[in-house]
Amino acid sequence: MGLKQSTSLRIVVMLLGAWCVLLLAGALPWGGVEAVYRGGLVRVLGGGAGVLCLWAAWTMSAGHRLRMVLGIVLLFFAVAGVGVLLCYGQESLRYADMGGAMWFGAVGMGCLAMVGLLFSVIFGYLAHLSLRVDQLWLAVAHLSIAMVVAGAFVDVCAEQRFSVVRYVGETRPTQGKKMDSPMPFEVEVKSLQVERHESAGVYNLLEHRVGRWTPIAAAVKQGERIRCGKEEWNVADLRVLPGGQGRCFMLPGEPVRVLVQQSGPVKEYRAVCRFVPVRKRDEEREETLRVNEPATWRDWRIYLMSCSPDARQVQLLLRRAPGRMLVFAGLVGVLLCSFARLFRNELTKTA
Repeated sequence: MGLKQSTSLRIVVMLLGAWCVLLLAGALPWGGVEAVYRGGLVRVLGGGAGVLCLWAAWTMSAGHRLRMVLGIVLLFFAVAGVGVLLCYGQESLRYADMGGAMWFGAVGMGCLAMVGLLFSVIFGYLAHLSLRVDQLWLAVAHLSIAMVVAGAFVDVCAEQRFSVVRYVGETRPTQGKKMDSPMPFEVEVKSLQVERHESAGVYNLLEHRVGRWTPIAAAVKQGERIRCGKEEWNVADLRVLPGGQGRCFMLPGEPVRVLVQQSGPVKEYRAVCRFVPVRKRDEEREETLRVNEPATWRDWRIYLMSCSPDARQVQLLLRRAPGRMLVFAGLVGVLLCSFARLFRNELTKTA
């Protein structure tokens, strides 16, 4: 039995080592290729890892497979209770902030949140009783890893993503219009706000020579005045450039010169978007998009990628990943089972 376990561990280590090499090959800053992640060899290694996890779960649950299935069902209800607690607890706090008559809604949402808490406690305890047999928590953890792999394969095969560019304030009709992607909705950008960090007070003096602007000197801000050699100007005389890209001041006299303040780096993008459904039975909705804070429309996620320098165009990424829930559920299962397994080991050592 020891030789069999040693051989299996060797195979697993070799498989994981090959997978890590491919992941590094795709992630290296120099020469890295993103397509490596979707290559055939990564799929083969991922499928092999998933099959090994299923085999390990089947082996470790020998004689207790019915208890393992029951424990998985109970664990699902316990996790669902946590989701109910977070969702309705947040709504309860939101209604409480409104005050007045909304306190009745806050109390109702709080009661629903307590129901979710009871679900988590009761079904979590029952799941602990069902999976307290040796190796069952570890078997469910391997099943969770296989679920993550399955979700990743679903995304590789069925994922849809589209990069679209929209003008700020542009209205796009949906009825009788051929969509530029097979989506059940259209996206309109109503407004865009670009926040920048405060500029460090860098000013340049430019002169118009041979049909173009050429920097000739750097100016320094001193209080409410800007000085360049013997010349000085008021900060209040500068006017904002179109698109918010800094400020400038056209100096009188010849040759033609302009004083330009360099704009600070971008701090945040905020785009207010309206989702217009193609089908009339669906309702329109508005969401505020930020970088790394996507919005969700049904099973689509909309990401704000960038905007043009003049803040008139916005680039969006629309992504539909059917395997996202499988991956999320698998990751939650791995975390819970790992914690429960370690906690049980500590209790056993203490006893």
